[in-house]
Amino acid sequence: MTPAGHVLTLVLASAPIACTIAPTASDAGASDAGSQTVGDQCTAILTELCQQGVGRCGIGLAYTLDECVSANMPTCCAGTTCSEQSLSPEAAVDACKQAIDAEDCNSMANSVTPDACSGVPQKP
Repeated sequence: MTPAGHVLTLVLASAPIACTIAPTASDAGASDAGSQTVGDQCTAILTELCQQGVGRCGIGLAYTLDECVSANMPTCCAGTTCSEQSLSPEAAVDACKQAIDAEDCNSMANSVTPDACSGVPQKP
């Protein structure tokens, strides 16, 4: 779990996988804010997580990528939050995705979230 305790539970088929990424309030200044919506960033991160879970780790083989991302989107953002501009820069999303790529399958299956994903994306 992240120090902030925000939890994003990713369910791939019947195999439990969790990720502790979730939008958080931002301390980013105007020059640091991202140009993508919270939903765009959630989709990018969830896509990476689902691709790694299914493709590399063999978790949730019964689900397609779209089903995995769609099923987990409400745990990252919902309603109008998804359409709000994220305060996380694209570099933070890229760092999170790279950390997911480097995470071992055992950690992924045991709900260990890379530090780089903590608080990404940040909601306004």
